[in-house]
Amino acid sequence: MSKSFLSGQGRAIDRRNFLRGGLALGGLIAAGGALSACGGPGASSEGGSKASLLTIGTVIVDDTLNPMNEQYTTFQFNAFDTLVRRLRGASEAAPRLAEEWTRTSDTVWTFKLRQGVTFHDGSPVTIDDVVFSLTEVTAKQYAGTMFLTSVKDVRKVDATTLRIETNAPDPLLLARLGQVFVVPEAHWKKVGEDGFNAAPIGSGQFKINSFGVDRGIEFAAFDGFYGGKPKTSEIFLRYFTDPGALASALEAGEIDAAQNLSAESLKTLEGVGGLTVAADFSGNQNMFQLNTTKAPFDDVRVRRAAVKAIDAPALMQALTYGAGLLEDGQVAVEGVFGYTPSITRPAYDLEGAKSLLKEAGAEGAEIEIFGMNLYKKLFEAVGAQLQEAGFKPKITSVEVPVWVQSFRNGSDAHVFYRGGSYTGIFDADRMYGHVSSSKKPFVEDAKWDALLKAERTEMDPAKREKKLIECARYLNDQAYVLYTYGGPTVGGYRDGVTGFDNSNGLMLLLDSVAKEV
Repeated sequence: MSKSFLSGQGRAIDRRNFLRGGLALGGLIAAGGALSACGGPGASSEGGSKASLLTIGTVIVDDTLNPMNEQYTTFQFNAFDTLVRRLRGASEAAPRLAEEWTRTSDTVWTFKLRQGVTFHDGSPVTIDDVVFSLTEVTAKQYAGTMFLTSVKDVRKVDATTLRIETNAPDPLLLARLGQVFVVPEAHWKKVGEDGFNAAPIGSGQFKINSFGVDRGIEFAAFDGFYGGKPKTSEIFLRYFTDPGALASALEAGEIDAAQNLSAESLKTLEGVGGLTVAADFSGNQNMFQLNTTKAPFDDVRVRRAAVKAIDAPALMQALTYGAGLLEDGQVAVEGVFGYTPSITRPAYDLEGAKSLLKEAGAEGAEIEIFGMNLYKKLFEAVGAQLQEAGFKPKITSVEVPVWVQSFRNGSDAHVFYRGGSYTGIFDADRMYGHVSSSKKPFVEDAKWDALLKAERTEMDPAKREKKLIECARYLNDQAYVLYTYGGPTVGGYRDGVTGFDNSNGLMLLLDSVAKEV
């Protein structure tokens, strides 16, 4: 069986799926409407009791259980599986449904399927299921399409072997495949997408026993999982629409742990007995891009003035209680492949910024800062710092759909909030792709295009890292981006809970979480 991906190229991902990509929202937008519900927590068909149930609260709300149409969600990584998996901090991909793989050329990869793996309904996971899943994503232009743009062909070689061919060398292919989940072809075709949402079947560590968009997801351990049994047999991922209510539920003991608390919780829950609350990098960045195609930012002196005018530590302290992660003179942050400690952020220098503006004859330059309503406070804070340096900023904050259209089709703003999410691929390329993106790119620079192409086709990791750093130095020199900070994710848990890891940002791995009963 062979499926070509060429027919999917050039077709736009629809607005709904684009938002799910979390390019700037990080998946924090909750959508309404119930899809299915099959009983309450602790009432699973596995026969578990409420006493054995571990409850985790979150404000990250899913509106579908179609793993092909979401990105970096808890239900995907726990109820479904991928060929390989490469999470934050891992230097190599780990085997999952594929037990081994080889790259036979720069564009051809061969994968050997792990034998004896079954879906939750007992049916075997086959090469046909993998081929179907990888091709259905693109055929339907689901959210996972963005991870397969380099894939030209998926071919079944035999009952245990799969071949994937890319259009060009893709050093991130394994990381991308770790975001594309496998579903049973027969069940999907029998019930359709809506039926699958009502009765999802995966091959992950947990089965989904119930789901309600106004309630949450009940997981039950899958005894047939090839990788061993999870530490907790039942976990309820409980949805909250308000971060304040989530914090109150954790403090009151209504839940055992909480994901994506507000930054305020670092203060409001500080010193509360029986709780541990901590922050980590969410995987989401605030990326402000300067429009170099028009005045005043067509002048590098003005761009450098804007960079000098930003006091990022002050922004981070005011807006995240110091819990963010500074963009240290480069788009990538620490922990992302391509980051280097040899680059440091341009010093905050208000007088230097004023001097550069004066030298460029741009004192009092009127500029528009454009972005989503969600981040209006951040825009106002950035605008205030630019105003202090001598700019005259105007803040334009819009609803998400309007921002999406501007992101894709272009904007005439002087400063555009691109934002960005690594969504499981902690690689500097994720943000570099924004620099000259959209139909009206803010940067038209042949040297930058060449640098980007060079890192994107370099298969040697050490050589590629050097090329990513070269990209970082060039962006720094040209001052195409305002450096602020990466957003934090705040998590908390009660005494007795172990294995709760909030470091993956939007997604929680549940197999190691446990509590004393």
